[in-house]
Amino acid sequence: MISDDGSTAGYATIAWPDVDGESFVLEEKRGSKWVAIYNGPDRATTLSGLADGEREYRLKADGVVVGDVLALAIQHHPLSRAWTFFGVGAVMFVILVALLVSGSRKPLPENLSNSVGQ
Repeated sequence: MISDDGSTAGYATIAWPDVDGESFVLEEKRGSKWVAIYNGPDRATTLSGLADGEREYRLKADGVVVGDVLALAIQHHPLSRAWTFFGVGAVMFVILVALLVSGSRKPLPENLSNSVGQ
């Protein structure tokens, strides 16, 4: 079961909360082989840094394969969207800095400027 789907960001959290067992091995299919990528007592693991593509995972509980093979498709956001988000953030940053600079240059009102020097 995928409990946190970051497939457009290159990560996914795979969880198996309802599986009986004390020790778990999560395996990823690479070619014709299954390779262990997690081994331990936890009931979830997060995979990160995943490139675009299709992957398959299976779980072993106490040495026995349980459940069905999980197919996971990773498809990152397009680079154009990332640049758009970056551009919007840069524009907002420039506007914020301009507002802060222009606000700091305004003279104090007369009643405040007299009390500042006293």
